[in-house]
Amino acid sequence: RTLLCSLLVTWSLPTIHSNPTTMAAAGMSEAKTFEVVQDYYGKVLSTSKDLKTSACTSCDKPPHHVLEAIKRVPREVDEKFYGCGAPLPSGVEGLRVLDLGSGSGRDCYVMSAFVGESGSVVGIDMTDEQLDVARAHVDSYTKTLGYSKPNMSFIKGNIEFLDKAGLKDGEFNIIVSNCVVNLSPDKERVINEAYRVLAPGGEFYFSDVYCDRRLPAEVQAHEVLFGECIAGALYNEDFKRLARKAGFTDPRFLTISSIEVTDPELKEVVGEANFYSITYRLFKLPGLLETLCEDYGQYAVYKGTIPGHKHVYHLDDHHRFEKGKPVLVCGNTAAMVGEQGMCWLAKHFEVVGDRSVHYGIYGNVPGRTCGTIDAGTGPAGGGCGDGGCC
Repeated sequence: RTLLCSLLVTWSLPTIHSNPTTMAAAGMSEAKTFEVVQDYYGKVLSTSKDLKTSACTSCDKPPHHVLEAIKRVPREVDEKFYGCGAPLPSGVEGLRVLDLGSGSGRDCYVMSAFVGESGSVVGIDMTDEQLDVARAHVDSYTKTLGYSKPNMSFIKGNIEFLDKAGLKDGEFNIIVSNCVVNLSPDKERVINEAYRVLAPGGEFYFSDVYCDRRLPAEVQAHEVLFGECIAGALYNEDFKRLARKAGFTDPRFLTISSIEVTDPELKEVVGEANFYSITYRLFKLPGLLETLCEDYGQYAVYKGTIPGHKHVYHLDDHHRFEKGKPVLVCGNTAAMVGEQGMCWLAKHFEVVGDRSVHYGIYGNVPGRTCGTIDAGTGPAGGGCGDGGCC
């Protein structure tokens, strides 16, 4: 499903700093790049209402159980939230969660409720003003949830350097992030670090802004478009290349929303480039994911145990699991929903069959991979029939 989110921008805006993705190439130091982002999101913006476009706010309405959880989040935390999706998985009780670029902490507060008292949530951000807001309400929210002690903490640091923040290899089961990676001056390092700190069977579940082409330098350096999360958008195919290189062999996307630039002058700047808010799911399943979707005659059955998904669960844009109904899957999808018990989703699914017998490429379509681009429709999910994986 594609939703249109209009960018209603005028040229009478206050000055917004340039895109950190191109600053280093233009001679600006990495330290200066981080300073620019801190200044905009810490000082220029007071609340999400100060944003001039919808690119850095959620375009799609979150599911009911997420909306109910958001209602319990302290008002100040929610008002200072900036994001382009709802990367908030449920069914994560007892798991360890990291939020990259946590900002005011809204997604951390929601995940704090989802993981329960036995789980934990860590938010990392480099902006003092945002961290102050996030930390200010931890104790009161802990009482709201009825926990005996906080299960949520916030640390200062850069998402490119999780090692410098003291985060260890394999420390987390889930990583979330909401419209932050596009602001990074080193997106490849962000993805590599995410892979490092994930435990085997873990997942990087996040929303961000992408483009259907590599943007020219003049677009990347545009002040207004940078501040509104457009100029830093990564070409979707380049993102998938970086993800696979890091170890996330089979990137899947869950939701996609088109972002339409309607202002005539800004439209002239971006030209024919198309932008999307996409929620991606990147699984760390070493030894189980292959570059193509292979058929081993396996099927999976959803148990209906994930909160908010009693009757049906969507793994990605093309895998819909109805409770109790066997669904044929390729080897990669079998791994994602729990083959060998490695993935965090394993307790919610039953996977039948192993890899002892190989029946060739899944769906009999040689050369297909997940996440292909269909001209005119944006990033396609790869899936049963046309597009790629099972």
